[in-house]
This record gives sequence, C-alpha cells and structure tokens, in this order.
Amino acid sequence: MKGAEEQLPGVGPARPPEARWPDPNVPGLEPDEIIAQLRASAAGADWAWYQRRGHWSCMATGDDASGWPELLDDEELALLSAQASLRCYPTGSGPTPLGWLLARPDGHTDFAALALRFGFVLQRLQLQRAQAIQQVLYDITYLASSTLDRQLFMQRTHELLVTLIDAENLCLALLDPDADRIHYPYYFDQRDESPPAPGSFEPLDREQPSLTAFVLMHGEPLLLPKEAMEAAQANGPYYCQGSVPEFWMGIPLKDGADRTFGVLSLQVYDRERRYGPEDQALFQVIARDVAMALDRILRREDLEATVGQRTQELSEVNARLREQIAERERAEQLQAALFRIAELSSASTDMPELLGGLHRVVGELLYAHNFYIALYDDASGEVSFPYFADERRTAAPVARRGSRGYTEYTIRQRRPCIIDRHKARLLIERGEITPVEGTPEACSWLGIPLYDGKQVRGVLAVQSYREDVRYSQRDQELLTFVSRHIDTALSRRSAAEAIQQSRQALEVRVQERTRALDAANARLLYENNHDALTRLPNRSFLQQRLSELWTALERDGAGLAVMFLDLDRFKRINDQFGHPFGDLLLVAAGERLSGCLRETDLLARLGGDEFAILVPGGGLDSPVAIAQRIIDAFDRPLVIDDHSLFASCSIGIVVADPSLHRQPDDLLRDADTAMYRVKQGGRDNFAVFNQELRQVVSDQVVREGALRKALKNGNELEPFFQPIIEVGTGRVAALEALIRWRQPDGSVLAPGAFLPELEGLRLIGRLDTYMLTRIAATLAEPAQAHWPVVHVNCSSYSIVQPEFADEVLSILAAYGVAPSRICLELTEGALVAEPERAKAAMEALDRHGVSVVLDDFGAGFSSLGYVHEYRFRGLKIDKSFVLRLGDSTRSVAIVRAIVRMAESLGLDVVAEGVEDAQALQLLKDMGARHAQGYLFARPLDLQATRQLLGRAAG
Repeated sequence: MKGAEEQLPGVGPARPPEARWPDPNVPGLEPDEIIAQLRASAAGADWAWYQRRGHWSCMATGDDASGWPELLDDEELALLSAQASLRCYPTGSGPTPLGWLLARPDGHTDFAALALRFGFVLQRLQLQRAQAIQQVLYDITYLASSTLDRQLFMQRTHELLVTLIDAENLCLALLDPDADRIHYPYYFDQRDESPPAPGSFEPLDREQPSLTAFVLMHGEPLLLPKEAMEAAQANGPYYCQGSVPEFWMGIPLKDGADRTFGVLSLQVYDRERRYGPEDQALFQVIARDVAMALDRILRREDLEATVGQRTQELSEVNARLREQIAERERAEQLQAALFRIAELSSASTDMPELLGGLHRVVGELLYAHNFYIALYDDASGEVSFPYFADERRTAAPVARRGSRGYTEYTIRQRRPCIIDRHKARLLIERGEITPVEGTPEACSWLGIPLYDGKQVRGVLAVQSYREDVRYSQRDQELLTFVSRHIDTALSRRSAAEAIQQSRQALEVRVQERTRALDAANARLLYENNHDALTRLPNRSFLQQRLSELWTALERDGAGLAVMFLDLDRFKRINDQFGHPFGDLLLVAAGERLSGCLRETDLLARLGGDEFAILVPGGGLDSPVAIAQRIIDAFDRPLVIDDHSLFASCSIGIVVADPSLHRQPDDLLRDADTAMYRVKQGGRDNFAVFNQELRQVVSDQVVREGALRKALKNGNELEPFFQPIIEVGTGRVAALEALIRWRQPDGSVLAPGAFLPELEGLRLIGRLDTYMLTRIAATLAEPAQAHWPVVHVNCSSYSIVQPEFADEVLSILAAYGVAPSRICLELTEGALVAEPERAKAAMEALDRHGVSVVLDDFGAGFSSLGYVHEYRFRGLKIDKSFVLRLGDSTRSVAIVRAIVRMAESLGLDVVAEGVEDAQALQLLKDMGARHAQGYLFARPLDLQATRQLLGRAAG
C-alpha cells in the first residue's frame, strides 16, 4: 500500500505501522507543516527524511543534533539502513521514490502515515512544477512565432526562465561560421564589469577556447562546477574568462541540420545556489526549444536580408538606365553650350571665377564632377593644381616633382589622352606611369594638354569613379575646345600674376624676417629669465615677479609668502656619482617640486641646489600645505639612470609683513634663515620664520661679529684643559683642550653657547686654526715640555678642506711641536657629509704622526666601520651613556659592548662624563682604561692645569 514500509537492498522489512494520521489528500499542508506535526507528536523519536536531489539530501530530522548524514548516494543509503536496522518508508508512489523516511527500530509507530503524506505533497509539488515547465515551453514556442525581434525574444525568454531556475546570469552566443567568430546578441552577467559591446565580435580561439567556444566547437553540453573550471584553467582543454562562477552550464543550439549555431549559457556565483541534476536536465530541455525558436527567427532575418539585397540591386539597374538617358540629353545640349563657353572666356573675370565658370559649363556637357587644371613649370619640372574639384578628395594635391601620374604622362605625350583601368594597367606594366600615393583610382580619365605657344604649360582633366560613366572621343573633342579658351585666359593673367607674386614674395620675406627676429627676441628673453638646466625661472625672473607681488602687497594688501628650499646632502651625491648625475637629479627634483604647487605659485632655481617658491594670496596655511606636500613627495625615491635614491629637502617659509620687511630681498633673507634652522635641526623638514627666530638671528649676527673681533684681538679666546685619567692608576694620560670665551663683564662662555651657530661657516674654520695655534704655542714652552698628549677638537668644516692637513702640520712645524703630541677629536658629521675629503685629510695626518679619535661615539650613526675605514686611533664614548650607568642596564650593556669591540680592534677607549665613583667602578669592571669627567676635574685654565700636572709629577 502507499506509504507502507518497503525494503531497501540489503535491509529487512519493519513491522507494519499503525496509521493514526488523517486523510493524506487534505490540501494545503506543506512538508514544513508535516515535519512540525511529526516533531510535536513523536517527541524524542530518532528519524530523518531524505529527498532525491541528485543525491539523497537530508531535509529534516527528529533531533538537530542526532548526527544523520547530510548527503547519501543509493549505495550509502542502503548500507546505512542495513547497519542501523532502520525502518525505511518511501515518500511518493511510482518506480522511483521521491524520498525516504528513515527511523530507528524503537521509534514512533506513525511514520508510515507521515511518509504517505510526504509523498502526496511531493507529488503535488512535482506536478505543479511540471505544469510550470510545460507552460514555459509553450510560451517560448509562442514567442518564436509572434515576434520578429531577436532581442525581445531573448528578453521574454529570460523572464520566463527565471520562474523555473536560478537564471540571473544568462548569455546567448551566436557563431559566424564564415568568419569563425562569436558575438553576443544577449548578454546579462551581474559580475562582469566589461561585458561585450553590442554588435562586437571576438575570434573563435581554437587553441585556447573559452567555455563558450568549446561548446561551439564540439556541439555537446558542458556542465561544470567551479572545481572543474579551476582544474582546466592550467592545462585546458577550455579556459574560463573573467570571474570563475560556482557552476556554469552551456548548451549548444542546433538547427534542423544538426549544425551548432550558438550557445545558451547560465552561471551562478553563490556556492549555495549551485545547479543540481534536475536544474541541469531542465535547462537542456528549455535550451532545445530555444534553439528551435531562434533557428526560425534567424531564418526570417536571413530571408529579409536577401530581399533587401535584391531590392538594392534593382535600384542600381534603374539608376544606370537613368544615366543613359541623361547622357543622350547632354549630347543634345552640346551645340548651345559651345556658344556659352566662348562668351564666358571673353568676360573680364578673375582667374578663380573664370575656372569655376568653365567647370560649371563643362559639367552641363559631360560628367565633370571630378575636374581639375594642372600647371607645369618646365624649368623646375613642378606640377601644381590651381583648380581642383573631386568627389573623393577634399583638398587639392600639393605641388609635386618627379611623379609619373596621368597628368605627367599627358604632358610627355603632348596630346589628349583617355585612360581607363585596362589602359592604366598596361601603362603601369610598361613603366609609363606610377600610381601616385593617396590618389583614388579612376574608372575613366580624360586629360587635354594646355599650351603656351608651342610649349605645354599644363593639363585640363576630368575623371570618373563610376563604372557607368566612361569618356568618349566626342568628350575629348569638347574638352579640347575648352582648353583653347583656357590657354588665352592664362596668357593674359601671367604678367599680372608675376607682378603680384613678386609683391607677395617681398611681403613674405619681410614677414619671415620679422617672425625670425621676434622668435630670437623671445628665445633671448626666455633664456635670460630661465635656468638653462631645469628650464625653471631663474633668480632674475624670481626677483622681477617678487617685486611685482611686493608692489601689490603694498598697494592693496595682497598676501604673499616666500619659501626657500635646499636639497639635503646634494654635494655628497654630486661628488659620489658625478656632476652629470647631479644635473639629472636637479632636473628630477625640479619636476617633483613643480608637481606640488598650485597654478598661481612660482618655482625658481636660484643656483646650485637652491630653489625658491613664491606663494601669492593668503597667509601661512598655503605655504605650509605646499611644504608638507613637498616633504611627502620626496619620501618617494627618484629614479635616475637606473639608480633609485632618496633625496630630501630643507624648507624655510616666511610670510610677508610690511611692518617687518622693508624690501623684497628681506623675504628671501628670512626664508633662507628659516631654511638654515632646519638644516641645523636635522634636515628633511620645514620651518617658519617668526619673531623668535628673528631675535635669534639678530643675536647670532651680533655674536658672530663679536667672535670675529675676538679672533683678531687674541686675548678673549683661550684654551681650558680637562684631564683624561688612566682608570687603573689615576695618572693623567692626556688633556682635552676646550675653548672658552671671556666676556667684557667677566663671565666665561662655554663652547655650547656659541659654537653650534658657527657649524658649517668659514668662521669655525678660523676658530679651529686659532685653537691649534694656541695649543702648539703652549706645548712649545719649556714649562709644558713634560705635558702628555693634548686632544684638540676639529670641526667637520675644517677636516674636509683640501689644505687642512698641510695647515696643521705647518703650525706644528712652526712651533717645533712633534705631531705625536697632538690628537684631533672629530665627530661623525664630517664623515657623513664629505666622506672622501675627510678620509684624505685623515690619511695625510696619520702618515705624519697626528692621531685622530672619534668623539661622541654613540650619539650619531655609531658605526665601527668608520673606525676601521678612517684609521681612527681610538674613540670617546658619548657622556649620555656614561651618565646613566648607575640606573640603566641598557647603558651598561652598550658601554661594555663598545669597550670590548674597541679592544678587539686595538683601539683606545675614553669614557666621557664620569661624575661619580659608582660609574668609575663600573668602568673599571668593564675593563675601560681611560675616563674623563667632573669626578676627576673640571676644565681648568692654563695656570691651574700647570699646578695639576705639577702635583701629579711630584
């Protein structure tokens, strides 16, 4: 009976159920409602309902956590039923059940009635779907017979298909077998951002076919999940274009002769919406109906095209008949037209009007849509075209020499010539003519030579591009008659044109000379106002524009800011890679700077690696924004001659203030000052000139002046000495000379109060020379003959000067001081800025016995490579590490590492900044040999130093 328990292969029957369910034919209930009733009435029972969807899919269970498999094939279903001794109830009648209700042997007894109800509902739903499919197939057939519009047919078919299957993405591809190409008259894909354009074609690639091309080539359906498409992507035999869908179906469309003419395809991108076997089978059925419908529509389109072509051919025949009638009518008009030509040639008109009138008259006598007059200059061999009218050319040919066209052939023959295509081929084979590039081929050409006495002066020609218009002997006679009148007109005009041409030539020469002079003046003006390398405005142009903006500022208060920019370490790059490379860097930097500006801003190169920018209108916001864009832009590398390097800039900004600035140059000065402040602060940044900086600059100028005066006087600047102690014995091992500046009020300035402002200036070089001279003079005195080595600080400015080493040795020789009694202390700054020059100076000093140590080690780049490469005799640990030895384990580790590495390299180490006994003890424990700091002595003047060394000697 229906709904009763049946036997699966390998499974014994269960006991008959007790049906307590109502009549299964009651309409309105759905599977979800039946499942809800079962769960309510059979609470705690372990059961599962499987429905056929390709595999057996689990649709519901008595307990969501019961662990029934989600998918089973027939063999797995039978095996599960046998192993678990399940009761199996088919749902739906017929040879193949629509589903199975499986239950544990100790389960509820009402499962048979439930299975019966499930079967009824499934059969009802199956019948409804079958009716819907049948209706869609009928509607497609009706569409094919009721519409002639292929696009409308596909649109309506798509709408119908969506009611049965997931058909969001539908494509129709048609094959053009003659051209072996594909086009897509209907294409709908929500994921494709660049669908094929309407009317476009793509070639059928038989070597690496797309999915569509593969179906067209083989004529078989292609039903592919995503995994199959991805596997084929590497080695074929087909390739997926664009985004790979979760499932793709392509069905060949075939005509009555079983020829594949297209492909209908569907695809989905959601894994949960993959097509099952039922969807695949349904799509193939619908595709066959669509193929028959499209075949009928395409045949109707072909028939309509054939009818249209035949209609066009009949129209062309009628046109030729009308042309023949017109030709007979032109013959009747010939006699009357001859008198009109004679009258026109005798009228007093200018040459263009005369030639145009003759063209119109000739056009009434014969086919003259394409008419021209060519003139020949025997002296130069040039052929020109003063009158030219042509259907296929909008402009007259340019004057030419040495060509062998129809015109030149007629001039050589000195007689009228009629040339058709056949004769043209013969003349080409004999080498008489050569087709002129850009000249359309005429079906018939007629040319009459024009004479000046006995000399050929040109050709009068007409030509036809139509097969039904060919020139005859009568046309030649008529055109010969017309040419005689043209000869007369040309003779009268020759003298007048010669005078006019002379005048025009003179005017042209004057205009050319004027233009050349203007161009030269423009080039000179441009070169005077622009930099030859970067093509940017130069200093002269900048100052001119700055003066204009300054005037506007004074007149109406228009805002103005000036930016001064300098490339960081450009000199080092220039020396390392060469001046040509440096020039390319300046050009690239100028282009990058230009890209950071507004249209109203002006960028100028002042010289070297210095640039200036004028920012009109507004206050500080605009130049600050520009400066930030520039800093950000130079964070990207510059690629020059296959070198990728990073460059940075230092930028100074000043906003014009008439109360503080008296003239335009004051702005450049203040912007330069702000830029220099950035240089002092580490570069790669910008600074705004303000009142505080103005005061600092003013103080600096005063101090620089006072320092220059002090250098001349020689009694204000004096060396102080701080001992360097041998840690193990407490003996004074060396002295460091430190400059002090005595002020008029009796106070003494330490180096930190005035030396940083001099860094990079020539003045600091003079100060280095002064200190070396004072120390040499001190050591030369007999009282200081027993002094240990004296350390003298050397600036980065001095060490890179080519003459510095010779100058040091000359000073020592002048005072008779041995080079070994002097030790120069050098920071890392010079090694970074000018490494090669610093290295050369240090090697020269080392060869003559002057030792050099690396000062403030650890405060900068701290590379021991400097010590090895530049032949330092030792190094001094920066006091910032020594001062923190008592409370920083990190400082202890760093100092210990420096001491050990220096010992392994055979270098002496001095620890600066020792101020307490704890630090001294730690240094002893680390093995440091020398120390310096307030724990031992503060810097002492000469007298105190003598006393200190005297006590040590005693």
